[in-house]
Amino acid sequence: MSNYSDNNGFEDILQRLLANVDSSLDKRQGSIIYDALAPAAAELAQCYIALDVFTDQTYLLNATGENLDNRVVDYGLSRREATKAIRVIKTYDTNNDLMAVDIGSRFAVPNDFGGYTYIITEQVTVGEYLAECETAGSVGNEYLGDLLPLVSINNLGVATLTTTYKPGEDEETDDELRDRALLKINQESFSGNKAAYKQFVADIDGVEKSKIFPVWDGGGTVKVSIISSNNTIPSSEFIDAVQELIDPIQNQGEGVGIAPIGHTVTVEAPTRLNINISATLTIETGYTVEQLQTSIRQQIANYIAEVQDEWEDATELIIYTSKIIAAILGVSQVKNVTNLTINGQATDLTIQFTGSNVQFPILNEVILNAN
Repeated sequence: MSNYSDNNGFEDILQRLLANVDSSLDKRQGSIIYDALAPAAAELAQCYIALDVFTDQTYLLNATGENLDNRVVDYGLSRREATKAIRVIKTYDTNNDLMAVDIGSRFAVPNDFGGYTYIITEQVTVGEYLAECETAGSVGNEYLGDLLPLVSINNLGVATLTTTYKPGEDEETDDELRDRALLKINQESFSGNKAAYKQFVADIDGVEKSKIFPVWDGGGTVKVSIISSNNTIPSSEFIDAVQELIDPIQNQGEGVGIAPIGHTVTVEAPTRLNINISATLTIETGYTVEQLQTSIRQQIANYIAEVQDEWEDATELIIYTSKIIAAILGVSQVKNVTNLTINGQATDLTIQFTGSNVQFPILNEVILNAN
């Protein structure tokens, strides 16, 4: 598609304007007519450039920011705002017994881990509470461990963040929103079909990816395997919350949730598949493996993240030894890689999926030795 600014640059416009002036008049550069028309030509050229930008922003594939927000409204979508993590806090007295604390009590993560604060919103049982992070976004999912009380609580020994009930999410990026819009446009959705499940699961806060397995355990059965924000395995509490939303256990198949009547839906987290890498390296003189460990691990993690991105729609995943070697060689001080293994094997790792066996690869150990 041609742009409006094609053949509408400053010189193009100026020559057309001058061509409309009678030839008997002085139109040379520096003349009164030339100097009068040149600023107008410059402004018109800028208008054509702006028109190109405006036109690009009307297309879903090109729109960004507020323009994309306005575009996806046509498909019944809106950008997901950042949400706050809901975590599980356990409180113990000085004798290390579970103890009650007041709803509304506030606790903070140590400053070395971000200093984020949480407020208790609901009691699960005595000494176990749901607490909302007071900062929106995925940062509220990260910390596990002891908290600092922000108010004095008599007899409190320790308060501990134990797990995530509902992950917090960052504001949806342009690419994420665009992908969700394209999914809705390109997959024909009908109540109860696979595309419909993909769409309404994608709209649940805290769900980043899903795999749908129809009739995995007989007619009318559907398994939904989900991954939380930032490619994390969801907690059992979050699985229970999503199960309750889609097809509550106590009313399975009755259409009480968003699943159609007659569908018995099982929501599960995939099994974590630890990816352990071992390799022998030849490195530049003057460097040690320990110095390069962090950079190499990050390069491998970037590749594993690419594999994770394929998980949602793949019938199988393959982690290639060649690509891990290429990732390691991406650190310039590494000259050669030998004896590479993935989970103890010197071959590519293939991950296959069935309704009864769903795994999600997560980088675990990276063991490096010097040649």
